[in-house]
Amino acid sequence: MKVATMPELRLAVKQLGPEIIVADEKLARTIGLWNLLRTIANIAVIVVLAVGIFAWANPLRIPELEAPWALTARRIILGVGILLLFAEYLMPVVRLYKPAGSDALGLKLVPRKQK
Repeated sequence: MKVATMPELRLAVKQLGPEIIVADEKLARTIGLWNLLRTIANIAVIVVLAVGIFAWANPLRIPELEAPWALTARRIILGVGILLLFAEYLMPVVRLYKPAGSDALGLKLVPRKQK
């Protein structure tokens, strides 16, 4: 399916076609940005949750992590980590499709999970 606007892209994603060709250059750059943000969020969630769990467990008995302000900081860190787990669901295009190259027709998107 060939798309050139965001509403067409949303419709194509809902239909779960075998491939989507994005003809608009600006829309293709937007999808590239979303794909980058998805990758960053996936890495950040691991790092943030690891730091939050380490700070909560405090295996090295760091005295600064026993302070009252540290409890609030740990809760915020863990909350941000949990929110990052669900960041991918805000971008259904890159959650369901991955870029598979670009040519004269535009950016080609294929499903992430093959049937």
